[in-house]
Amino acid sequence: MHAHTSIATVIELPNWSPEERAVFHSCFRAWCSQASSDEFDKLEQLREQVAPGEVCSMVRLVRAGFRQPDLRDQLPAALVGLLQERRLLPASSAVQGA
Repeated sequence: MHAHTSIATVIELPNWSPEERAVFHSCFRAWCSQASSDEFDKLEQLREQVAPGEVCSMVRLVRAGFRQPDLRDQLPAALVGLLQERRLLPASSAVQGA
């Protein structure tokens, strides 16, 4: 966690079941099939912040990015929207109230 991120602003996400992880990967594949190169670049830039120089699973990357307010805006909006539709991530209104 970044030193300037307050514990109170970090969103806690429940662990996903194997079924939910499978839904995540389905959503991720759907997003990949229509994402622009700019969106892929945005996700790669986020990966460099979350796990610099490391191999990082997409599940870990998206969850880490979503949990931290200073990283959340760096996630591609279309991917976040798909995951919110499938109830894997809280809706925007729930996040803003956190």
